[in-house]
Parts: sequence; C-alpha cells; structure tokens
Amino acid sequence: GIVVWLAHPFVFMLPFVAYFFIKKHLGKNYALAGFPFFWVTFEWLHSLGEVSFPWLTIGTTQIYNHYWTQFIDITGVWGGSFLIVLTNVVIYKMIQNNNIYSEKLNFVNFFLKKNIRFSIALLLIIILPVLYGYFKIQEFDHTKLLKENKTLNVGVIQPNIDPWQKWASDGFKQIELHQALQDSLVKAHPDLDLCIWSETAIPSVSISLNQGHNYTFLQDWLDLHKVSLLTGFSEYHVYEDSEKAPVTARAWVLDSALRWEPFNAALLLNPKPNEQLNPQLYRKMRLTPFAERLPYAEKFTFAQKWFQWGIGISSWGIGNEQHNLKFQNNGKNADIGSVICIESIYPRFVSRFTQKGAGLLVVITNDGWYDFTIGPEQHYQIAAVRAIENRRYIARAANTGVSGFITPTGISLLKAKHYEPTAIATTLPILTGESLYVQYGDWLPLVSFFISILLLTAALIYRMQRK
Repeated sequence: GIVVWLAHPFVFMLPFVAYFFIKKHLGKNYALAGFPFFWVTFEWLHSLGEVSFPWLTIGTTQIYNHYWTQFIDITGVWGGSFLIVLTNVVIYKMIQNNNIYSEKLNFVNFFLKKNIRFSIALLLIIILPVLYGYFKIQEFDHTKLLKENKTLNVGVIQPNIDPWQKWASDGFKQIELHQALQDSLVKAHPDLDLCIWSETAIPSVSISLNQGHNYTFLQDWLDLHKVSLLTGFSEYHVYEDSEKAPVTARAWVLDSALRWEPFNAALLLNPKPNEQLNPQLYRKMRLTPFAERLPYAEKFTFAQKWFQWGIGISSWGIGNEQHNLKFQNNGKNADIGSVICIESIYPRFVSRFTQKGAGLLVVITNDGWYDFTIGPEQHYQIAAVRAIENRRYIARAANTGVSGFITPTGISLLKAKHYEPTAIATTLPILTGESLYVQYGDWLPLVSFFISILLLTAALIYRMQRK
C-alpha cells in the first residue's frame, strides 16, 4: 500500500521528463508534438513486467463517453489516451496563440481567426470517433447478435463473503453457500448452461480437493442439474521431481523432500456426458505485485517470506500457459477466456484469449478488498473497455461485486446489487471474428515508442554537439 500510495505517482512524471528534455534541446513545438507519443509509450511500458500496474490508463476514463470510445477496437485503450493528450496539446496551442489572460476573450478570434487549423483538428478528434462509434453500435446491437449467433444461458454467483475472513473460515461452507445460490438460480432459469463463481470461490479446503483434484461431490451435483461450472480455485501443485521445481517452490507439508506451489486458478467442470474434458485448469499469469507475489521472486528468494502474509495463501506461483477453457453442455460448445482479477487491466493479455478463439470472456475476481470505495466500479468499467477492444461479451463474477454482464459495446446488460449475496442470469451470444486490435495488438504503443526514441535520440545528439 505504501509503495502504491507514495512511490507509484512519481512514475507518472516520466513522460514529463521526456517532454522537458526535448523542449530544452529541440524546442517547444517538437516537445508538444511528441508529448502524446511520450504518454502512450509510458502507459504501454507501465503495463509490462511483473511490477506493472496499469490501473490509471487515461483512455479508460472515456468508457462513459459511449459513442466516442468505440474506436478502441482498432487502437486498444491506448488510442483513447493518445487523443485525450493530443486534445490537451491542441487546446494549449490555441491558448498560446491567444493571450487570454491579458486580453478579453473573443470566441470568434479564438476559434476562427487565430486558431482555424487547431479548431478543425479539435472537431475531427471529437467527431470522427463518434461517427465510427455510431456505425459500430449498430453493428453490435444486442438484439441483432442474439438472432445471428449461437448463445449460452449464463449465470453469475455473487456470495458476498468477507475477504478478510474467507481464508480462516470453513471452505466447505463457502462452497455450500455458492451451491445454494446456484440452486435458486437454476430453479428460476431451468435452461441454464453455465454458472460462474468468483476468484478463489473454492479456497483452501483439503489436500484431497486442492491437490488431489477430487471434485466428485461437485461433479455429481452438476450432473444432476446439467449445468457447467467455471469457478476460481486455489490449486496446490506438488512437483514430482523436486530438482525441476522452481526456486520459489516450498517444502511439501506431507513430504519435505518434495516441493510445491499454490496457484490462483480457474477451474471448468462440464457435466455428463461431456465430463471427459474435466478438469480444465487455467493458472493466473498476471499477479498483483507484492499483494499476491513478490515481483521477480525467483531472483529474490531471500525476500519471498516477507510477502507470505496472513490473508489468503499468498506468494502464488505464476501460470506459464495462456489458454481457453472448453465449455461443452446441452449440445452447445464454446471456448471461454477465463480472466482472473487484475489480468483484466492488461489490454494485450486479454486480447490473446480472443486471438486463441475465445467466443466469450469471463472475469472472476474478489474486489472485496476495496470495501465501500469506488474501486470495484472502476475495475468493472475497465472490463467494459476490454469488451470493446475484443468485441466480446463479458460475464463478470465478483465475490462482493460488481458482478454483471457487459456487451461488446461496453454497455451493461445486467448488474447485481453490490455487497449482497445474489445470483443473476442472462443469455449471451458467442461471437466470432477478430477486431483490428485483437489482430494487430499494441501497434500504436510500438509506433509511439519508435517516435519517442527518435526524438530523444535527436535531442541527445544535439545536446552532445552543443557540448
């Protein structure tokens, strides 16, 4: 917390450092022209590596600007950031051309006589994305997509379990709470195909379940109702050959000669007759720095115990394979991208699930740590940005909320009430095809990075020549 509150804000000074360096050696106009590229480069670099935390990407702020923000299916959220910063640069130049502090403001002079080029640029920044968004919203109309695509009837379970007590209380009782909520949902929606539980909904229960993968009681229950289950799962993995175990692995409680690691995982179970795929596991690959794992722990093994804190298992292992989970039930099938918690804030990471064939994205999370702050709603809206980038429906299951269903245009179909145990369901189309962002990834940050390097190199050469 101290690192995030006190140190992290200083990271946002980096694009300004680049701006002032260019301004000093190449001039103000070059610095202003380069600043949108510096900013996008910074945000992109800020999303890479194990210490990354791209929660405050500026483009995300436009998620409520419904028509304007649709173009990010081309550029990713980075395009939103670029145009926001560019807008600031344009307005700054307009103010610079008109000394509004010493003269009486005349709107005709300000917009038309002295700033006609910048006024046109400002209009284009606003109007062109809105026009694009208008046509995209028609293309991805929910009613139209329901008619033209295969669908799944999907339920989301929100248990509202205190995250601070979650790991100390009876794990089986927590599972029973989820089952009771799901049973009530099945009664209201007997045609349900898939139910989704939140991150680590199956906590640390027993060696038989968490390490031995003994899900018999769950399998029998799912077979009875003909419903598939995708749930968060705390997996224990014991390495058969301790010599091949990662250096971050610990001594196994039942045999100190063996090594083991816990994984924050997603588990998919299909009922009969499709249980041959079971169990399907995806292990979380992007972990919250310090809270879930010491960044680059394999290089700092001496410090690993410092971050084995008292809530949850902590010091999770890192998954090494990003893959979709295969749903098969009631004559339907779909590839599902299971995004776990903070993974949803990484644009390119999420888009790789779609690139690998996911027709539906699922976000499972435990946002109870934020308590009654704006954090859970922010996290939910970040998922809405991912829905636009990927042009996929997203089903989101959060322990305490916000749980809900999001359309490919970033609009909520249905949201559960926050901080209440509840279950909701709706019908979601399974989509195909790839947006330009899914196909080409972070092309805009790469272009920005190249331009930033060119400008910084030119400024550095000029500085050396002057010396």
